Amino acid sequence: MEFRKIKFADLIPASYNPRKKLKPGDKEYQKIKNSITEFGYVEPVIVNSDMTIIGGHQ
Repeated sequence: MEFRKIKFADLIPASYNPRKKLKPGDKEYQKIKNSITEFGYVEPVIVNSDMTIIGGHQ
């Protein structure tokens, strides 16, 4: 397993991800934003070799 920092812009959301695309005005977006601000991102985003997100879409 390899850990490294990458830019969000380089990530590709998985097409099969059931989550909807949140916008800054959405209630769910604000809840996630507040949680990350307060606690940080505590679980790594998992990607495959082409930078498609396979875990941690939230």
